[in-house]
Amino acid sequence: MNLEQEWQNLSGEFNSKVDKINISNITIDEKSHSLLQDLLFKLRWKLRWIRIIDLPILVMAFFIKGDLKFLLLFVFITYEISRALGVNSFRKIKTGIDYNANTKQVLTDNLKAVKKILRGETIYGYIFLPLAGPTGWLAYKLYVHQTFEKVLGLPHFFIQMVLLMLIGIPFIYITKKMNDSIFAKPLKELNEKINDLMD
Repeated sequence: MNLEQEWQNLSGEFNSKVDKINISNITIDEKSHSLLQDLLFKLRWKLRWIRIIDLPILVMAFFIKGDLKFLLLFVFITYEISRALGVNSFRKIKTGIDYNANTKQVLTDNLKAVKKILRGETIYGYIFLPLAGPTGWLAYKLYVHQTFEKVLGLPHFFIQMVLLMLIGIPFIYITKKMNDSIFAKPLKELNEKINDLMD
């Protein structure tokens, strides 16, 4: 038995398997990378839009007198809390190479983080979209009457608030449809890539 020849054969087989694994990882990365980058781009813009909306609200709060100032500060803080939760989940998404992690596990974790951000936004929408109309109406009334006491004493004020809340409910469905049109396809494709991978 030629031990040197056997060693060379074994070494050749091992190197061949390593090369195949590396090529497989590169192929997986190329296929999933563009999907992940597309999702990240869209999520970044969602988080930027929150800041684009709430910074003018903060600026207005500093220049407006009366109780409207407190309402605007409350709206700003609410937006910022929502954004902070989204950013926290966004930071959990891995975009670099992790040599200690299984490719499938990395993609699965990223998919979970993206879904968590979208789920948080959906919950936020269910709560605050019906309140958007009443909040705007309350802001207008505070601008005119200056204090909560005067506004709450106005005739039919609470009926108007309830009606505006009911008008806001259909916007939940519209927002969900918009999210689906933006995120449903890349999420489905990324999920399919994950299912195609072998453990």
